[in-house]
Amino acid sequence: MKKWSVLLVLLGLLVISFPSLQAMYYDWQQTRVLDELEQLQTGLSQLNHTFERSIENDHSDQKRTLKTATANPSLSSGTLGTISIPVIDVRLPILEGATQENMKFAAAHLVETAAIGQSGNAAIAAHRAHRKGRLFNRLGELQIGDSVEITIANQAALHYKIDRISVVEPSDVSVLEDPGLGQVLTLITCDPLIDATHRLIIRAVKVNS
Repeated sequence: MKKWSVLLVLLGLLVISFPSLQAMYYDWQQTRVLDELEQLQTGLSQLNHTFERSIENDHSDQKRTLKTATANPSLSSGTLGTISIPVIDVRLPILEGATQENMKFAAAHLVETAAIGQSGNAAIAAHRAHRKGRLFNRLGELQIGDSVEITIANQAALHYKIDRISVVEPSDVSVLEDPGLGQVLTLITCDPLIDATHRLIIRAVKVNS
């Protein structure tokens, strides 16, 4: 009988405290979502700053760096791997962090987004250089269904298929959010090619090899 009394008291306390516990849980969820959104906004702000301030160069030392990093991604501790888009003849090293220096000669992974090869939305950005074929210059030629391949340093290739193409405002952080489709890759560059005012967004979803 005493056990039942204790259980009833505990049940009563649980019922009484449930609204408060529920509110605490919702507050925690809200804080978590806001923190994630703030991280994405920070990353997008840094990327926009890099797009706006970076000056395109074609110096020979940058070409040598690109060739070396692409041939052996493990040479640089900040090199994650390579991105290949055969239909537009693109092959670039991927560096960690969308800094002005990184994006002079490579594609850059936004650190605030999911890691490449893991579930979530991994964003990769590169300049749309004026010289045809350099960096993401030809990204606007891609179509839904085209293939993108990521080779992570010392690992097998990851294959993606493009499923969405859009042009958005530079402040549109929704392109960095996780759409819940497994491993997603989002490619970002400026649009249009001259006097860019928007961002060209290419989304691709991982497929089985």
